[in-house]
Amino acid sequence: MPRRYSHSALKVAQRCLRQWSYKYVERLDPAERPKYLKRGSDLHELLAGLYEGYAEVFNDATDENVELLRRYAAKWAEEDDDWEVLHVEEEMEMDIGPYKLVFICDLIVRINGEVWIVDHKTVANIPDESDPYNMSDFQHLLYLAGVQQKYPEVRGFIFNYIRTKAPTQPTLVKAGSRIADLRRIDTDYDSLRSFATREGMLNDPAVQDKLTILKLTPDKFFQRHYIMANEKAMLSAYDDTRAALDVLAEAELMATYPRHVLGGYAGSAACGNCSYQSICFADMTGLNREMVLHDYTEREKR
Repeated sequence: MPRRYSHSALKVAQRCLRQWSYKYVERLDPAERPKYLKRGSDLHELLAGLYEGYAEVFNDATDENVELLRRYAAKWAEEDDDWEVLHVEEEMEMDIGPYKLVFICDLIVRINGEVWIVDHKTVANIPDESDPYNMSDFQHLLYLAGVQQKYPEVRGFIFNYIRTKAPTQPTLVKAGSRIADLRRIDTDYDSLRSFATREGMLNDPAVQDKLTILKLTPDKFFQRHYIMANEKAMLSAYDDTRAALDVLAEAELMATYPRHVLGGYAGSAACGNCSYQSICFADMTGLNREMVLHDYTEREKR
C-alpha cells in the first residue's frame, strides 16, 4: 500500500518537522482557535452548503453571514447558472511516485466543457488581479496537477474572493441636505442607489457621479480571478512535492523530527507564530511538559 499523506500535513512538515510530530504523531491540537479562523471556516461551510443545494443553509448562519451569503448569491446568480458542480469539498487523491497525496478543493466545476478549480477566499480586502501570488502559489499548482489526473480537461483556477466587511450603509449629514462622506464612502452600487432613491437624492449630480464610478470600477466586495493552468509550473510543483515527501517519509522511518531553525519558514518570527511554541520550548529546555499540556487537546485516533 502506498503511504498516504494529506496536503495540509505536508505543508506542516515543510514548515517544521517537529511541529509535524506534535500535530500528527502526538496528535495534539491547540486548545483555542483564533476567532478570525472560525469566521473563515464558517463561511466556507456555508458556501459548501450553497453549492450542494441545501436550501436551509441560510438557517444555520449568523445574521452577519446570512447577509453576506445573500449578497454573494445575488451577485453571481447568472454566472453560476453556467456552472456544473462536480465536487464540493470532496477528498481527492493524486499519485506522486510511491505516495498518494490527499487534498480537498473547495469546489470543482465544469464550464462549457472545461473543468475549473474554485478556491473560496475570504479576505479583508481583495488583492489586485495582477498580484503575482495568484500566478505562482504552490498549493494551487499542485491541486491543478492532482485534478488533471482525474480531469485532463482542467483549465485552471478561479479565485473566488469574498470580502468579509459589509458595504458601509450611507447616512445623511446632520442638516439632511446631502449624503455624508460621499466621495470616500466604502460601499457598493446597490446600497448607495437604494439609499439615494429612498431619500429622494437619486438625481443629485454628485450621487450620479459616485454611482457611475461604482458601476465602472471592479466590485470591492466580490470578485473572481481566473488563472490559466501552466503545464511547466504544474510539473515543477509535482517534482518539488515528491522531494518533500521523500524527506517526510525518511523522518518517519527514523522517528526523528528536527526543528527547522534555518530556511525560509524559520527564525524567531516563524517560531513565534507556531501554535506548538510552548511545548516545543519545554521539550527543548528540559522543562516539565505536563505544565504546558493543558494548552492542548489530544485527538482520538481514527
